[in-house]
Amino acid sequence: MWYPGHIEKAKTLIKQNLKLVDAVIEVLDARAPIASRAYEEEELFRNKKRIILLNKYDICDKQKTKEWEDFYRQKVGDVFSINSKNTNIKDFFVKNIYPLVPEKFNERRVMIVGIPNVGKSTFINSLRGKKTAAVGAQPGITRNVQWINVSNKLKVLDTPGVLYPKIFNKKIANKLIIIGSLKAKDEELDEALHFAFDFLKTEYPYILDNIIEDWPTCKSAYDFIELFCNKRNFVKKGNIFDYERGRNTFLNELSLGKYGGITYELPVDFN
Repeated sequence: MWYPGHIEKAKTLIKQNLKLVDAVIEVLDARAPIASRAYEEEELFRNKKRIILLNKYDICDKQKTKEWEDFYRQKVGDVFSINSKNTNIKDFFVKNIYPLVPEKFNERRVMIVGIPNVGKSTFINSLRGKKTAAVGAQPGITRNVQWINVSNKLKVLDTPGVLYPKIFNKKIANKLIIIGSLKAKDEELDEALHFAFDFLKTEYPYILDNIIEDWPTCKSAYDFIELFCNKRNFVKKGNIFDYERGRNTFLNELSLGKYGGITYELPVDFN
């Protein structure tokens, strides 16, 4: 399982800088609000005011997200669902976040944390009003802490992406791969593919209908990718379907939300 060494450094940086802030904003992927909290949040932030942002609201199952809003409202207190790509983040921040942050010495300071690829950098860039934080599809781009002056009385500390050192729970790992937050090896991509196909088959069959009409004939995710490759003309020499290309394309498009709104877990799963 991929685990970049800089994430351990990120945890150290977060711990060192926590004393400088009055609140912590956790940016989660609305499609997997527990899996995308795959870090020691209780240990790290138990003494801080916490605010939850369920990002990527445009590609989640909005009905299920309402359940997550209720869940985190009871568990943490303050929660907002947003789409950082199509929201005026600075206005949102000043209107909704600023009043929640405790004030010290006529100033409010807040730290923003999140696992790789939950949209934290897009959020930060929008907050800055210019693209100075790196954004990309590769998980874990931000490497250092960065202060942002939102106003004379509001400062935001951006932090690198953070994850558990080792993710032993296969379901969590599969979800993180599917939402694009975890780089994986071939065998791990295969597991994530089978997890995704079985999940969609049960929870969102109409999404599979929109991708491949004949998917009900498939006995496995492997069969599904064969049909997927045939439809996309992903064929190698010898008229053999290009499984790896099909698998990677499907998982990438799934992570980008190209097939519609999907949520991979519910609060009831963790009661």
